[in-house]
Amino acid sequence: MNPKTHFDRLALYNRWANRRLYDTAAALTDAQFHEDRGAFFGSVLGTLNHLLVADQIWLERIEGTGPKHSALNLILCDGFAELRAAREAEDERILRVVAAQPEERFEAIFAYTNTAGVSHELPFAPVLTHIFNHQTHHRGQAHTLLSQFGLKAPVIDFVYFLADRQTQ
Repeated sequence: MNPKTHFDRLALYNRWANRRLYDTAAALTDAQFHEDRGAFFGSVLGTLNHLLVADQIWLERIEGTGPKHSALNLILCDGFAELRAAREAEDERILRVVAAQPEERFEAIFAYTNTAGVSHELPFAPVLTHIFNHQTHHRGQAHTLLSQFGLKAPVIDFVYFLADRQTQ
């Protein structure tokens, strides 16, 4: 499979999984959404904001436009509706950014500076893999938090996304 097709599919999966997660999180009360449950970023609010912040950091590095955040624990959106709208917009941006990459970029070296000001050069395709893997990692944390509140956390495994696409 060519890398462009692979990453286009991961961007679609990312949007699908985030929508399912947010559909379930919508059942939380505002207090539950904000409650510190001891997760790495505290609450569902903190975890989902972290994902948004990290995506914006990486997309700014790739595109050269967008917010330049200096911390990974920022709360960009304090309310669920606002955060959901920002997440949906960022997922659409991810789809556009990945789709806009020429095939040769996936084999190129990607230079960037991290939030601590340290410069790095890494292959572009593995950096994209990191972005999607990072999403999966923290979605798993949010998934656990939703379960702790007694909600039936959604199935968000990649194979279910593939099966869902075959039935459409």
